[in-house]
Amino acid sequence: KKNNITSQNMTASGSKKAFVQHHRSRQQKKSDAISSGGRILIGIMMLLGGYWIGFMQSRNGEQSTPSDERGPRLRWGVLEEEMQSGKGGKIEYNGEVLDLKLNQSELRASLAGIEGKMFFPAGFAEVQAECTVPPPAGYPKKVSIKEIVENWNPDDVLKEPEFMYSSLCRFNYQTQFEEALAYRDAEVPFQLYNVPEGNEVVRKWSDDTYMRKRLGTKTKYKCEASNPGGEVNHGPNHFMYTNGRPTKSRKEPPIKHVRLTFDEWLEKNEKAKNLSIETPDTRFYFRFSASSPNDAQFGWVFRELSFFQPRSSIFIKEPKGQRGIHCRFGMPGVIAEAHWDGSRNMIAQFYGRRRYILVDPEDSCDMYLLHRTHPSGRHSQVDWSKPETWDNDFPKFPKMLAHEVIQRPGDFLYLPTYYLHYIISIDRNYQCNSRSGRDDRQTDTVNRCTPGFEHLASSAGGGLRKYRGGGQKPPFPPQLRNH
Repeated sequence: KKNNITSQNMTASGSKKAFVQHHRSRQQKKSDAISSGGRILIGIMMLLGGYWIGFMQSRNGEQSTPSDERGPRLRWGVLEEEMQSGKGGKIEYNGEVLDLKLNQSELRASLAGIEGKMFFPAGFAEVQAECTVPPPAGYPKKVSIKEIVENWNPDDVLKEPEFMYSSLCRFNYQTQFEEALAYRDAEVPFQLYNVPEGNEVVRKWSDDTYMRKRLGTKTKYKCEASNPGGEVNHGPNHFMYTNGRPTKSRKEPPIKHVRLTFDEWLEKNEKAKNLSIETPDTRFYFRFSASSPNDAQFGWVFRELSFFQPRSSIFIKEPKGQRGIHCRFGMPGVIAEAHWDGSRNMIAQFYGRRRYILVDPEDSCDMYLLHRTHPSGRHSQVDWSKPETWDNDFPKFPKMLAHEVIQRPGDFLYLPTYYLHYIISIDRNYQCNSRSGRDDRQTDTVNRCTPGFEHLASSAGGGLRKYRGGGQKPPFPPQLRNH
């Protein structure tokens, strides 16, 4: 019996030992599982932490953080690349989350702009550019000015049309440099974007505090204001160039000059938001120019806009022909009347948007340009915003061929010599341009189409070439050549 009890105790003891061993084994497995899960969780947390650090570094590297919340917090070139990549996903811009899976027209319509929504109409399919090298025959494609204005009247800046007749090639500076250079050397218009130095200016100039430091708070600048009732003035928001000479009609000039500080101009911008473009003395052009890098007052412009330095580059073809940097700040609704310039023109947009309606010199004979001796010579006398006046007063104008494009922050627009342009400010915007020499390929055409220059035209296309050098008198005043 004793032996049986001892045997049972041993059996019980063995079972207990086995149970303890089994329990410990389960606990160890559980601990191992927890440890393994912990290691996985820690790994995930580290991965997310690394991603977050990388994201913030990328954000700091690719985004600006101006004190003014209206400024573009994401560089436009980067946003453009993300949009065109087709990768999808989401990205934050100006406090809004943009879904990159949207098509480009939907995405552009949802962009938070510098002042309100920054809208970009989709391009009209039938005039979309084929950006081959060399530029294809018929580039850029055109439609009648009547179609362009009926779709989007220049005076209706608040309209958001479904499309526009944009047919210019648009090149990425960092990946399509050679293509852009080929178009410039072919002397055809195009847009350039994703220029690092340009993006940096966009970042800086979007901050009003920074601009005050650059432009001063007390310095008065010579600004332009429209002068309704003046010679060839089409309304309070229309700005027609004049050289200041009196006319035979002895009418007032189309513009007048006022002196404003940068802050005073900003204040007028705010007031104009609630006033019709038909209200006199509500729209002003803020202007300043830098003559050279040694300019005592504006030499900083050459240092800041380093791409416009007088050296050979895609921006400056003939450094010796460079004539300074000219900056024009526009208000919503401001229109600069159509004209040609006697030199190549590279135009950079740093804030807000401008719409350009462009006309090839070969189509300018239907533009009704003013005579070379007129104070507003080589400008179109037609009111492009009043199509009801065209048939009676300018019967050839409705069929004139043209195309259009929007300049957004960070964009550069190349206009060949004599390429005619009509400019509409969509919102508050900053633009600077620089010219560099002249190409004579369209000289003969312009001479035939601009009253007062016809006698210089020839079937051989000599045009202005015979006036270069040799002390010959130039065919038109210097102020016209350099305007």
